[in-house]
Amino acid sequence: MLQVIKNLSSISEKLLILSLTNTCLRTKKVHPEVCKGAIKEQAPILRQALKTMDISGRDGRLMCAAVLNSCTYPDVQPYNVEFPKPKPNLDTFQKKSIGNTFTVLQMSDWHIDSKYKEGAEVMCDKPICCRASSTDYRKITQKASKWGAYNCDTPYKLIDSMLKFIHTAQPDIEFGILTGDIPPHEVWSTLPFLKTKLIQDFSFNMLHKYFDSPDLINAMLYPAIGNHESAPTNVFPLNSSTLPTEFTKKYLSLEWLYKGLANNWQGWLSFSDNKSVEKNSGNYAVRPVRGLKLVSLNTNFCYTLNWWLYENPRQRDPNGILAWLVKELQDSEDKDERVWIIGHIAPGDSTCFYDYSNYYYQIVERYAPHVITGQFFGHTHHDELQLFYSNSTQNASEAIASAYIAPSITPFADLNPGFRIYKVDSETFEIVDSITYVADLDQADTWKDKPNWHIEYSAREAFNSSTALLSSPTAPLTPEWWHNVTVDMESDAATFDKYWKYRFKSAPKIQACDEVCRANTLCGIRSGKSELRCDFSDSLFGKEQGNAMTTPYHQERHICGINLMSVKERERRYS
Repeated sequence: MLQVIKNLSSISEKLLILSLTNTCLRTKKVHPEVCKGAIKEQAPILRQALKTMDISGRDGRLMCAAVLNSCTYPDVQPYNVEFPKPKPNLDTFQKKSIGNTFTVLQMSDWHIDSKYKEGAEVMCDKPICCRASSTDYRKITQKASKWGAYNCDTPYKLIDSMLKFIHTAQPDIEFGILTGDIPPHEVWSTLPFLKTKLIQDFSFNMLHKYFDSPDLINAMLYPAIGNHESAPTNVFPLNSSTLPTEFTKKYLSLEWLYKGLANNWQGWLSFSDNKSVEKNSGNYAVRPVRGLKLVSLNTNFCYTLNWWLYENPRQRDPNGILAWLVKELQDSEDKDERVWIIGHIAPGDSTCFYDYSNYYYQIVERYAPHVITGQFFGHTHHDELQLFYSNSTQNASEAIASAYIAPSITPFADLNPGFRIYKVDSETFEIVDSITYVADLDQADTWKDKPNWHIEYSAREAFNSSTALLSSPTAPLTPEWWHNVTVDMESDAATFDKYWKYRFKSAPKIQACDEVCRANTLCGIRSGKSELRCDFSDSLFGKEQGNAMTTPYHQERHICGINLMSVKERERRYS
């Protein structure tokens, strides 16, 4: 299949788009408008990358594995990340807690939809619904409430209600983080780029209204860039990418995006940090409180659906971002600072390239736990966790870092909207509690003035047990503790079921999870680098893990990339 598409890349762009569109239309599985729009936006970049690829070699095998999940994933290309200094004696970096905490807010995967329409069809024949354009008002199956619906992106009313609630529920927020994805999942219609930019401008103006006002949230907000921030979706060029020279394709450089975000983030970032956003591929570093540095990474340079990353020769460190991260971490180690890393796609996610994830993991091993005390991501829409270990040993004593994956604000697909609050030790900057808030969207028709935003769970209350025991009321949720929580999940079905329920934000449609699913979920939690995941199988026989073979098991559908399947078809297949 890839060879066929590679051959097609030699024909004109116009003819390639026509050929792929006709193929898509013949399947009769994708709405014609979605077929035409997605291929028109994505095919030109894919064509450019395919021209340079060795389809019969590692390039083709990588794309076949990473995108189609149909080939054996090629081995990670060996590369030792260079560090300015060896890892020091950690005893000299110990900071003692005095029991004080402050509050941090995390929001993720906003996905606001300005076309959301109350009363529109929830079960439509496009990938997202609740729009007048996808509704036959003569025969509506299910009407969208004014607050949102499970097969749709987020209406303004739901976001506005959440921001108002945050101010009343947590009045003393020190700062907030927003881990990417402002625009809706309308991946077939992100152009012209001004359309996507205006969605971001509107959203950040709204956030400034709440975060900058002394009568509302009144805190700094530090965003990261998600895969939906670009137009077309997912595609972030490298400095080395062969961009088209035509003026009409100038938008592909994403200069408009980085400049626009730097402008949107004024007031939260300094002038020099705004320049870093503009000139350093959206990456920046700030110090939100004394003793803590926050590094915002554009993780789209590890994303398997970023076609520019397939262009040959492939870059080990796209745009030098990992080298820049090492520089920032070394600076903080030298100053005895602690560091939080925020981004959109977690390095252990199935959509992060094995090579990039491996190199990132090396950096975490070098600078954790004494410098890196927190990592925060989004992208999956689920409430999840990933762990990092030293010496390739997955046990409690070798657990060195945690990555919190925040629940989405959007209810797409079949999830309750949610956000996260962290209680943070003011001296060590470790997480003392992780508290998730949700609204029960299945009850939306009973809400009168506002949604029923409420605490879904506190991590320390939900998972503190004799196996994973917190020694005091102010003891942090260390990576060692989280590992012991996974041990508890292995032996106690009730603990696992609790995690699985919270993963879906207590939504009514929670997928069943059998023994294979449970094993792969636990494996995923312990896989801070994607090559360690157990949910990739290109074979009927599974894959080798240590001295045993895993049961064949395919990855859960990732809906936050290029999802073209209609809601009706998705419901039919997966209900």
